Amino acid sequence: MIFVLFASITIWVFLWYTHGLVNKLNLSNKKDCETIAWLWAGVQYPLSVVGDESGIMSCTECGHPGERLNLFVESESLFCPFCNDTTLFIHTARLLPRERVEVIDFTRRLFGDLVNRLDFPTIFADMDNNPQIVEGGVVDGFPADRITEFRKMMELLAEENEPIPIIARGDTIGHLFYGTSPLNTEMRLIPFLELALLLLIAAVVFMFLRAEVARDKDLSWVGFARETAHQISTPLSSLMGWIELLKDDPELADIPDIDDALRHMDADVDRLNSIAQRYGQMGRLPKLKPISVEKTVSEIVNYFNARGGLLGRGVVLELEQNREEHIIIGNSVLLGWVIENLIKNAVASCAGKSDGGKVTVSCQYAHAGATEVEVRVSDNGSGIPYRDQGKIFRAGFTTRRGGWGLGLSLARRIIEEYHNGSIRLFSSTPGTGTVFSILLPLKGGGDSDNHTVGG
Repeated sequence: MIFVLFASITIWVFLWYTHGLVNKLNLSNKKDCETIAWLWAGVQYPLSVVGDESGIMSCTECGHPGERLNLFVESESLFCPFCNDTTLFIHTARLLPRERVEVIDFTRRLFGDLVNRLDFPTIFADMDNNPQIVEGGVVDGFPADRITEFRKMMELLAEENEPIPIIARGDTIGHLFYGTSPLNTEMRLIPFLELALLLLIAAVVFMFLRAEVARDKDLSWVGFARETAHQISTPLSSLMGWIELLKDDPELADIPDIDDALRHMDADVDRLNSIAQRYGQMGRLPKLKPISVEKTVSEIVNYFNARGGLLGRGVVLELEQNREEHIIIGNSVLLGWVIENLIKNAVASCAGKSDGGKVTVSCQYAHAGATEVEVRVSDNGSGIPYRDQGKIFRAGFTTRRGGWGLGLSLARRIIEEYHNGSIRLFSSTPGTGTVFSILLPLKGGGDSDNHTVGG
């Protein structure tokens, strides 16, 4: 909770700071453009004077300039305020033609260099929106199609930023259109990149914490399982001793029912012993070797059929498989536990059916030419509600009263992590039945060397 609060505050601080930087950059761009517009407007009057070819009248006595009233008069007698007398004024040029061209070209180059230093587009236009200077270059003599392109560009720039008016001697003589700096565009992306980075960090931390919690939970279950196995082993050893004593009693050996009961008790104790060993090895990698899927499945089915109390009243367990064997690399104890767990669930699903239930276990190739063997456990029981079908492999989820919700979760782990296979709910319809499917990769990847153990 503290981490989430800290991350949220950090995100908002970064977003606020970055947003402020973007606004400052935009304001800086606008100030730069306003300064250029003011400078350009400021030189318009001097340039207009420089470009005036009419020239001036100068006093021949003191050189004081006077206004030329008649453009066609080269000399004229006028009153000179400095000489305080009427003197001869003659016509003189403000600048020579070459000097005027040089001044105008220099001014244009100066503003061209100034505009070129900007990292965003600019266009100077007159009051009729005719482009005059584009990116610091004069557009005099450009073809009409280029001018049309410049006008379209001006429309786009006007959508980004409001054009800055160019005001000279109180009159608006044009506008400066300008765009957005690439740096501004990149800065706008920074808040989203920061947000994505912080969310990624939060996701990594969350996954790490969840993994740690899951690891602690697994370790607690491992410890519980090992302690349970240790506690079971002592009475199991005692039971095995008592069974051996009963077998050695010659009086009991002649009683068929007792002999049959001892044989089943011996098988049950062996099974309990294997279960205890299995739980005692929790948290350790199981030993894998070539095993026959058919043999493992048939042993589990035969074990259930030999003990009617495990199936319940009216429930029939059938095995459907071919004579050929499918060999995989796995652990027969763990794989048998998965099959046993699915059969128990199927039997529980069939409990209470008036016409009895049926559980079928089949083993065959997944399809023609497949490199996997499929084990299916199907029943005609109550089925799984549709709302729960996506949760059944989740640890802790159960619909059975008193259940722990670990069977299918452990089954998936055994099949996927230790046997490189997959287990899934193939189909389930409430009131009709359920089918689970297990796919296991064959040893060697084909059927040519999968008919003998070790083959």
